[in-house]
Amino acid sequence: MRSTTVSLTLLSLFHISVAQPRHHHNHAHQHKANRASISKRDRITVTDSTQTTTTEAPEVVIYVDQHNNPIRTTTETIVYVPMSIETNSTSAVTTSTVRLSAVSTKAVPTGESLPFAPPAPPPLASPSPEYSPPPEPSVSLKSLLSSPEPSASYTPTPQSSDDGSTRHGVTYSPYKGRGGCKSADDVDADFELMAEDYGVIRLYGVDCDQVATAYAAAKKHGNTLFLGIFDISSVEESVATMADGVNYDWSMVDTVSVGNELVNNGGATVSQSLAALSQARSALRAAGYDGPVVIVDTFVAMLAHPELCDESDYCAVNIHPFFDPNTQAEEAGSFITSTVTRIRSRLADPDQRIVVTETGWPWQGESNGIAIPGMDEQSLAISSIKDAYSDNASDVILFTAFNDMWKKPEAGTFMAEQFWGMGGRYSPSDE
Repeated sequence: MRSTTVSLTLLSLFHISVAQPRHHHNHAHQHKANRASISKRDRITVTDSTQTTTTEAPEVVIYVDQHNNPIRTTTETIVYVPMSIETNSTSAVTTSTVRLSAVSTKAVPTGESLPFAPPAPPPLASPSPEYSPPPEPSVSLKSLLSSPEPSASYTPTPQSSDDGSTRHGVTYSPYKGRGGCKSADDVDADFELMAEDYGVIRLYGVDCDQVATAYAAAKKHGNTLFLGIFDISSVEESVATMADGVNYDWSMVDTVSVGNELVNNGGATVSQSLAALSQARSALRAAGYDGPVVIVDTFVAMLAHPELCDESDYCAVNIHPFFDPNTQAEEAGSFITSTVTRIRSRLADPDQRIVVTETGWPWQGESNGIAIPGMDEQSLAISSIKDAYSDNASDVILFTAFNDMWKKPEAGTFMAEQFWGMGGRYSPSDE
């Protein structure tokens, strides 16, 4: 099944059903999911100069804004019409006509615009003076449409590590369900429950004194930390807070990420993300950290903008099978590995390490096609993911350690946003 991108841009990305959650990982930075903002159509009509007859088929459609940032993914009926046949504007069904050129990546919808204005990117702190963002890639739509299917799924290659190499990672947030930050004792109690099962613990920001409290707990319980700069407008301040939080003991830090799904959600442009990456790397090196620095975004964003991976020290990508309505829980592992294969085919270095920095399955919420939440389903999905990465567990970070009761349930994420905790587990501070 092809995927077709419409609105202000039409770009065929790959040949599997795609969708992605809109997670809100910082207590002070919650945004309404974009996926509910575009109404479902009965069909979309595309005038295509390469077609000789009218054809109709279900396609996976990726809605984007004028900057090619993905907004929503769904399945629509696409009607491909030759240029010589005029679209019947009086048809009883709702249509959106898009003119498609075989040699252009862009097409302007006729008589239609986005139903909302995409959010303006946040202000970005000045990047290091030696940095010059690379130009946006120019990709031929024809070459994308004719790209062959990968012949096989990617098999992860084991990575050596002094700690946690045989254990999966897990994401963690330091917020209480009733509001406020968890105390150092709360964080230590959480780590006591999860530390034995996981190697690296991924954080998203530096607020709530989370770096210091997680550092103390990780050091006590034998974990390493995947730290995050959530607000890319305050990179240097975040780095300073990190350095203080770990007492400049960078041996405890596996990776530092810059942003989370910002390009996917319209929170930053590709150039802004790359500039923030360069700025963060320079500040971290000056503070004594010489480990990996990466941009984290969704697989949709990485497929559209592989330079986000190319410029990172490894490719860090969020892949959630639950948000594909055609994937069952037991197929979660194969969904991830096939998606990783597609990302790898677009990288400048096809041997670059790819780490899945978020993946999991909700145990409560509403169904998304044949993707059904539930305790049994979560168990099947997690087993499938672990089986797929049995030889390289450290290349997967599961989402998430505890239920996130501080989040707001939303229809766009199938009312499941709070219920991704591994095994349905609640933090002791929320019980």
